[in-house]
Amino acid sequence: MHLKSELGGIRMKEKKEQHTISRRDFLRGMAAGAVGVAATSVLGTTALAEESAGENAVQPSAGVPGYEVYNTDLLIIGAGFGAMSAAFEAIAKGQSVVMIDKGPFRHGGNAGYNWDVIATWVPDESYYSSESYLTKMVNQELFYKAEQSEPNPNTGLTVINRGECLPKRNEDGSLNLYLDMPMIRGVEGVFPRHDLDALSKSALITVFDRTMITDVLINDGVCLGAMGVYLPTGEFRVFRSKATILCTGPSTWFYGWNTVAANSIASPDNTGDVDMACFRHGIGIGDSEYASYDFATTYPEGLGYGWGTMMNPDANEFGSFCDKDGNRIFTEDSGIDLVRITYDRNYFNSNLAKIMYAGAATESGGLIAKLEEVKLRPAMQKNMKVFDKFGIDPYGQELGIHDEIYERGGTPVIDDTMMAECKGLFCVRGAGVMGSGGGSCVALNNRFGSYATRCALQYIKSAESVEKIDWTPVEKEISRLEELRTRKVDGGYRPFEVRHMIQKACGTCMGVLRATDKLEACDKELERIREEVIPKMAVSTDSRVFNQEWKESIENYNLLDGAQLAVKATLLREESRGTYLRPDFPEPDNDNWNCMLVGYWDDGGIRFEKREIPGHDWA
Repeated sequence: MHLKSELGGIRMKEKKEQHTISRRDFLRGMAAGAVGVAATSVLGTTALAEESAGENAVQPSAGVPGYEVYNTDLLIIGAGFGAMSAAFEAIAKGQSVVMIDKGPFRHGGNAGYNWDVIATWVPDESYYSSESYLTKMVNQELFYKAEQSEPNPNTGLTVINRGECLPKRNEDGSLNLYLDMPMIRGVEGVFPRHDLDALSKSALITVFDRTMITDVLINDGVCLGAMGVYLPTGEFRVFRSKATILCTGPSTWFYGWNTVAANSIASPDNTGDVDMACFRHGIGIGDSEYASYDFATTYPEGLGYGWGTMMNPDANEFGSFCDKDGNRIFTEDSGIDLVRITYDRNYFNSNLAKIMYAGAATESGGLIAKLEEVKLRPAMQKNMKVFDKFGIDPYGQELGIHDEIYERGGTPVIDDTMMAECKGLFCVRGAGVMGSGGGSCVALNNRFGSYATRCALQYIKSAESVEKIDWTPVEKEISRLEELRTRKVDGGYRPFEVRHMIQKACGTCMGVLRATDKLEACDKELERIREEVIPKMAVSTDSRVFNQEWKESIENYNLLDGAQLAVKATLLREESRGTYLRPDFPEPDNDNWNCMLVGYWDDGGIRFEKREIPGHDWA
């Protein structure tokens, strides 16, 4: 966001010459940079490593590169649905906020794709306490508190009215409902990036985009902010905050490889960086085994993948699903509830997994899509033209489809105020929010994003002031990142090679079907990668400027940690629950496994604890 930030940069450079800067002047400089800017991104610097929480300058140790320190009361890491909800809540409360975006603001992550998706909401809010949600092992006490404190009566409609939606309407001006059922309603014409456009108009928001957070700053069990790398220049940045809200996306990029990308709807930036930074600090990570899928990856390989092709994005087009012989799977005679599969993704995925295991799967491990006589959404119809260019008739021939992960757990465990096992750190997608639902979802991200901000602001009011900051963790993290950038090895591996190894290993067993022998083989392969491969990973250039390989090498450690947590948790949980099937343990086992599995990094290995999820008496 260079062109949007010249005023902020000039203001901060004037202060830099003084070598120290008061917190008031620092924040005034950021506000100046926001004036008249549609999407603010401050590139100005304070004095290197200065003490922005007070007046004492901090000098880095010998041999450690300098770093910039920025100060804010509220820090939001991420710029997707949950982050936007958190930021809008802060604005409504008159609270200034710093937002970190790993990608280019308004063009990064899933929200930045700006596709025409379906916005859904629940007509009757009491439905949130019904069986459909409670059986997914939701942290019911957290859900109750979030629901009771929500100022907006309907969060789904709030999103639509905020400006991201251009919904289809009937002739009388009423909403044209694509989904109209007692338990769910939805409209087409939703473009999430417009939410970011609306957010950027506020003078209370300061955005640091293309900034990759690699670590959280923790002193004595208290989160004091986060740090990372400004990717265009390789400069190190520290964000000092009174409260930090983590909402960085579903971290799905470890699953599968089909010659063009991972089998995931999510953007390549979804590598679980901050979740795994928390993990390395001893914070518990839960729900790693859970994930949600659509069959959107199309074959032949390399032609297209994901929602970009809009082939088979979800269960709403269930009529196109066929087995390997071309027989339609979901029919009136199949014994499957054709209404339930459209809103209960657990039910949808688990049924497909059982059918595939019974012999319906193709040689590639997927299914077949037949689009004739199937009503496709207008957005999907438009994208059919892509296939014409390759001589493929999507309506006249069978097309291979494969499960594609779009949501998963593997996030810090939180309490009923959305705080992790570290004071001052709040997580919108914290473990236990959706349990076997596979993490959170867009509708719940909106609900829990705003709730996280309300909890964080309450924490700020009551938190003790920090008298002195230990900057040693920052220097330790910088040293780690520098070693990855400058590592020299003979016969090493390029970062993309390591990434493909992780993805190919997980692609054999972390879909809707999870066979024990393949899980065990994957577990061994991931351990081999950790011991033999990743220590020999090296980038081809040690440049700091736009060094994509350096970025990927940092991410690969996070991908590997997340993948091992997911595979080991699946092996440990000897049952089938949620969206996947373990053929050796095909049924749920509530006597032994109606709990959350929480993973901890312990003496160089991973250990798990069973954790009961709080309930609530809804009577």
